[in-house]
Amino acid sequence: MTPLTGSCLCSNIQYRIDLPDSEPTPKIALCHCTSCKRATGSSFSSNILIPAPTLSYTRGSPKTYNCPSDRGPPVRRAFCADCGSPLTTQMSDNPGTLIVKTGTLNEGERERVSELGVEIYAGRRDAWLGAVGKVDSVEGMI
Repeated sequence: MTPLTGSCLCSNIQYRIDLPDSEPTPKIALCHCTSCKRATGSSFSSNILIPAPTLSYTRGSPKTYNCPSDRGPPVRRAFCADCGSPLTTQMSDNPGTLIVKTGTLNEGERERVSELGVEIYAGRRDAWLGAVGKVDSVEGMI
């Protein structure tokens, strides 16, 4: 697969995702958990899940913050210390998977990752927001 690239808002941190050709194009997972809402300042977080070793930083290094998660085990959130953009989340009990914020993907790459796959923590979806698309909705993490 052609690499996916992205950056934070100020572009001081840039990354590249090199998924093997055998890996399917990641589908988008929308998360409605309280932790993601607070970390993004939005009603949900739009993400792709990738194997952690496939992401490398090509410019700068993010700052990380360990915080509690809605499901118990702590998560590590990576963000730009300059502009504050959230970049990734990693579950402490699943370190092999990295959750990448889709809004940080460069415009052309974001078009390649455009299929919605699942809504997680759907029971915590804000009341004003209906289901997004016709995808599986689960309560909890996938």
